[in-house]
Amino acid sequence: MANLNERMERVIEEISGNEALLEMLDTQAATAMLNWGIATAKSMISKTRELDDFAADLAILPRLKAIRQSMRSIGNWAAGKYADPESRIQLRDKLLGHFRTVFGEKRELPSPRQLDELLSQVDDKKYTPHELILKLQDLLDQRG
Repeated sequence: MANLNERMERVIEEISGNEALLEMLDTQAATAMLNWGIATAKSMISKTRELDDFAADLAILPRLKAIRQSMRSIGNWAAGKYADPESRIQLRDKLLGHFRTVFGEKRELPSPRQLDELLSQVDDKKYTPHELILKLQDLLDQRG
């Protein structure tokens, strides 16, 4: 059996060491996004306790990639880079695909309509990127 703590440390280092995932955000928003990515990865890795390193890597690598891609896309959205409705529809579809990979087929995800409603809130300048990220995390947590 592999050392689960070593596996977690390696993944945390990979996520937190990739500045490109969060460079578009201010410190508070980037911290919230980083904490979400790490918590999600830890939860996923904890389910590989009984697997050897090779089997665990096969199970988690696609999911880790989806976490990183989600973080980058969410960060860009919160920073205002998906300003038009058409790009937001593409973002929604991309995020739903990433979330399906990260959380698995059994987990209920937000509906496209719910995600559209949330993604459009970026137009309402009363929300900071940090608040938008927390709103998205809350929406995902309601389904978990």
